Amino acid sequence: MTDVEFYLFDLKSKFQKINPNQYYLSYSGGKDSHFLYWFIKEYAKIDGIEIVGCNTYMEHQEIRKRIYDNSDKVLLPTMKPFEIKEKYGIPCFSKEQDFYIYYYQNAIRKGKKPSKTILEKINGTYEKGFNGISKKAREYVLYGNAHKITHLCCYYLKKKPFHDYEKQTGKKAILGIRGEESALRKKQYQSCFTKDKKFTPIYDLSDELLEKIIKKYNIEVPKVYEYINRTGCMGCPYGSYKHETEKELKLITEKQKEFVCDLFKESYEILGIGDKNGKKRN
Repeated sequence: MTDVEFYLFDLKSKFQKINPNQYYLSYSGGKDSHFLYWFIKEYAKIDGIEIVGCNTYMEHQEIRKRIYDNSDKVLLPTMKPFEIKEKYGIPCFSKEQDFYIYYYQNAIRKGKKPSKTILEKINGTYEKGFNGISKKAREYVLYGNAHKITHLCCYYLKKKPFHDYEKQTGKKAILGIRGEESALRKKQYQSCFTKDKKFTPIYDLSDELLEKIIKKYNIEVPKVYEYINRTGCMGCPYGSYKHETEKELKLITEKQKEFVCDLFKESYEILGIGDKNGKKRN
């Protein structure tokens, strides 16, 4: 038995741990969730699992088409991107850093003193685990006229629609999350089930083995993966540290580029993300 055959056999055994009628596949149209879609629909032919996608208004066109083509149900967020920007702000440095920046700014705007932990994270004096935000972020937030920064766009555009769906149906999510995607995910996902009973069957699937399976079974992969490693929200500043954001801006249409450059304008300026000619947008 090859490593591919063994993994797929083992994955089948993992799915025997759940009642298909009580779970749905959270389908993003990306490589990992589409692998699970292929496994459920074509390889294992498991009946009863509903395929549920979400149109966040921020997908690449190819990804959005896959969501509508393959989903049994497509959810819509209750807030649109510019509404989130107006109320909460936009992403900038990283999800973890923006978490602390958001609660710091939120307290300051309300005339309140931020909590001791938030202050220590912002000032870089926290001594347990992650020290805090970067020097660049700290200087911008403490000494500059920083724009509203938040980590919450992902929650309102992606997580909340699925949370609402779960409340309505009583179903639990099957998530295409893998530990190799990041150090944080490797720490968070170490078994097939989360504390709230979400099913994460490919948490231990390596990049190398996934590529072998895709090649062996000719599983369709969006062409956008030829240029970028992950397909989150179009133009998200969080891709800047690996220059993924700049790559994305070259892949999308002029209309899409105008939209994301307007949405993320302030974060692009502080991060030095330019337009297709490498110039910062005004």
